[in-house]
Amino acid sequence: MQKPITYNDKLAGTPDYIVSKKSELGKTFLESPLLIVTEARKNDFEQGWGQCLAELVAAEHINAAPEWPVYGIVTDGRLWEFGKLTEYVFTKNIAGFTIDELAQLFGALDFVFQQAIGKQ
Repeated sequence: MQKPITYNDKLAGTPDYIVSKKSELGKTFLESPLLIVTEARKNDFEQGWGQCLAELVAAEHINAAPEWPVYGIVTDGRLWEFGKLTEYVFTKNIAGFTIDELAQLFGALDFVFQQAIGKQ
C-alpha cells in the first residue's frame, strides 16, 4: 500500500517507499519519516528530485523536528542518487552509484540507513 505524505496543497506526494519509525497506533499511521525513496520515471532525475524534495519537506514537518535529518533517494533502478534535508537545507551527494558497482551502492545504502536509524 502506498501512503501519501502531505504538508500542504503544494508539498505533497506519494513516495515509492517510506522508511519511518513504527507508530504505536499501527501500520496505517505514519510516524517520524526518516527516508524517502522516489523513482526517477523515464530517467528524469530532475523531476524525481523535485518530487522527493517536496516529500522530504513534508516529512520534516511531520517530524516537527527540523534539526533531524530526513534522507532521500532517487533512483531509476540502475543509478541511485542520495540527499538529505536538515533544517530546510537540502544537500545532495555529488556522485551517484550504479548497480555495476554493487559494493559501493550497498555501502552508500548502509550508511544512509545507519544515519537514519541513529536519529530515532
